[in-house]
Amino acid sequence: MTYMMEVALLSVWDVRIGVSMAIVGGYQATWAVLVGSSSSIAIILPAAGLFRTAFRWMRFRLPRYRDFLLHITRRHHDTIDRYGYWGIFFIVAIPLPGTGPWTGALCAALLQLEPLRASLALAGGILVAGLLSAGVVEGFLSLLPLFS
Repeated sequence: MTYMMEVALLSVWDVRIGVSMAIVGGYQATWAVLVGSSSSIAIILPAAGLFRTAFRWMRFRLPRYRDFLLHITRRHHDTIDRYGYWGIFFIVAIPLPGTGPWTGALCAALLQLEPLRASLALAGGILVAGLLSAGVVEGFLSLLPLFS
C-alpha cells in the first residue's frame, strides 16, 4: 500500500510518471489510472488558485512583468478565443515533457479562463493522459517477452 501512496504523490507532479511507475510496479492499469488521475485532479484547484494569487501579487510587486504577460495574451486573443478550453485540454492530454496539470493551470490562469470550465478541461486532459500512459506502458511490457 505504501508503494501506491508513492505513486499518488508522484502523480501530483505529473500523472504520466505516477501511472507508469504503478504499472511497472505490478499494479493493474485500472488502479494505476484511477489513483494517478485522482491525485493529479486533486491538485488542479489549489494550483489554479495559487497562480491566480501570484498574478494578483504581481500586479503590485512586478507590474512590468505582469503587463508583459498580459500583452502577449492580448496579442493572441483570437487564437485563445478559438482554442481556449480545448487548448488547455490538449496541453494536458498530450503526453509530452512539460505538459501537465501544473502547466495547464498556469496557462488557464494566464489566459484568465473561467476557473470551473478550465478545471473540467484540465481534469479531462489528465484522464486522457493517464489512459494514454497506461496504454503505452502496457504495450511496452507486453513486448518485453519477445526480447528475452
